[in-house]
Amino acid sequence: MAIGKKLEEARNRKGISLREASESTKIRGDYLSSFESGQFDINLPEVYLRGFVRLYARFLDLDQDAILTDLELELGNESNRNMRKSLGSIAPQEVPDGSDVQNLQTVGTGRHGETGTFESIRKPLLVVGTLFALTVVILIAVALLGNGDTDEGNLPIQADDPEVQNIEETVTKEDQGFDNGLRTLRLKAVGAIERLIVSDEGSDPKIYHEFKNVQSGWTNDLPFTKSFRCYSSSLENIRFAVDDGIEKQVAGNGSGNFSWSPTPNEIAE
Repeated sequence: MAIGKKLEEARNRKGISLREASESTKIRGDYLSSFESGQFDINLPEVYLRGFVRLYARFLDLDQDAILTDLELELGNESNRNMRKSLGSIAPQEVPDGSDVQNLQTVGTGRHGETGTFESIRKPLLVVGTLFALTVVILIAVALLGNGDTDEGNLPIQADDPEVQNIEETVTKEDQGFDNGLRTLRLKAVGAIERLIVSDEGSDPKIYHEFKNVQSGWTNDLPFTKSFRCYSSSLENIRFAVDDGIEKQVAGNGSGNFSWSPTPNEIAE
């Protein structure tokens, strides 16, 4: 069935006139009349022509894609007769020998401008999408590698506070030769410490103890397994002892980390 006949029968089934259809779709009545008569050689750009036919088909509850397919066939027949351009104007010209293929490609591009536009932007979009995906993969890889190579001497220990960085340590073979039992860490403040974080490195998972706004004279005994690591915002104001041993002073000033493990010398790093 011709496309115009399909449109007309669908409108009649809805029981509406061309004027009512024009008011509802905002498409001129003479255009709708031409569509139903199968006359598509009207003074309309191809893009608008297809858009109006699609809109009218949707209004009539027809299959829009099928109607547009019929329209393309109809336009193909018309173009063979008229060689109409995308703006609807007719401009006949002498075509040199050997240029028929190029001319037909130009006309086809005008009629299928939407497809040409999509093809013109599809490759750049694919390139941009590929570059974006590669960038994300690289960033993830750098982040994972960065977590494995973190300089533990410059970053505080991770606690609940997101400002504190997590430091993962691998137990060396030398450490494995010592006792894994519980020990006691005694901490003492000889001056104000804004923040103090202790990590039980021997427990699995690690256990963190965090203290804020510690004042001079403050002490605290903490159990830990095998070794510990500590972050202090004021290294010069913290003292520690292990298992009632000698009280030790931490080297350094300002914020930083120190750790202890039962090595032969048992020194603070």
